[in-house]
Amino acid sequence: MNVNRILEVHDSNAVDTLQQFLAKLWEQNGFDLFLAPLESRDHTGVSVQQIVDRRDLEWVNPFAPIMLSNAARFASQTLQDHPGEKIAAILRPCELRAFIELQKRKNMPLDRSSVVILGVDCIGTFPLEDSSRNKEANSLSAWTEEILRNAAEGALRPQRFRTSCQVCDWPAPCGADITIGSIGVSTNQYLLIIAQDETIDTRLGLCSAAPIHASEYQVSHRETVVGAIADMRSGVRKKLVEEMQGSYRFNDLASFLAWFANCSLCGKCLDACPLYEGEFGSLLGLPGTRKTSKAPLAELVAMSRWLASCAGCGMCEQSCRCDVPLTLLISALSHRVRGEMQYRCGDPAQRLPWTS
Repeated sequence: MNVNRILEVHDSNAVDTLQQFLAKLWEQNGFDLFLAPLESRDHTGVSVQQIVDRRDLEWVNPFAPIMLSNAARFASQTLQDHPGEKIAAILRPCELRAFIELQKRKNMPLDRSSVVILGVDCIGTFPLEDSSRNKEANSLSAWTEEILRNAAEGALRPQRFRTSCQVCDWPAPCGADITIGSIGVSTNQYLLIIAQDETIDTRLGLCSAAPIHASEYQVSHRETVVGAIADMRSGVRKKLVEEMQGSYRFNDLASFLAWFANCSLCGKCLDACPLYEGEFGSLLGLPGTRKTSKAPLAELVAMSRWLASCAGCGMCEQSCRCDVPLTLLISALSHRVRGEMQYRCGDPAQRLPWTS
């Protein structure tokens, strides 16, 4: 059963308060390495980095609405490169889904005694072109404050999020040891710190870092708002896919293939995918791909399994320079595949459908 705690926000500054919480968590648990999104020194950008010096936590900002890459592959590789070390990682919901899928696909269960995953609520991130304008305006702090206010209000105010964020399956972490709750929360007053169970709560010493227990209303209100956002975005996804099917006849194979007419086969979309590991490069004829003896059917099976594990992060479309609407195309396919398999991407309790 979850243990729900309140982290009181000081001076209406949720980012600074969270940084202090993370520093105390590090001090109590003696982490060797922390993987987290860090602001640049000029406060104009954010990138996921490995932290080995606790003082660098003062640059952590997991609320900033900027996502340059999906950190799942980086996190998975970090665990492989540092076996046995005590590691903590902060991941967005789509990053956590991809990370869990990677661990399943590689058959690498987490060592919960040495690895701590912190998931953070996320209502969305902005397109890269907006991020570029943000650099010029030096407004990352203002963007972060705005995104936290919007999360508190249930994401009701219009935002120009990336398409993948507009149609996100679930804006809250699933399977994290600790969830940092901001959706439906008065973030100028407090954040929710949710331990997966009592064992994790005790082992990590959360009673010291966040001693106040959350009320039933605070917990249930967040869950209600998270569900409402998910329902709203499911409706947006359905509407956008229907528009694509109707206006552009996406429902027949020829029209579907026509979307890829401008594709240059550069492979950047696949390189940006945290789950893709060259499974069907020879089928697609990508440059630099070695010929394999795998039958075309085997390649198609690999593709369907890749679609089933799609975390919906939208990094493929963000990296595309040919304006292919990959988010909606892949979303429509992956939801169909998962529906047939009765599979939920990123659910740590579910086995991959094709494994025994």
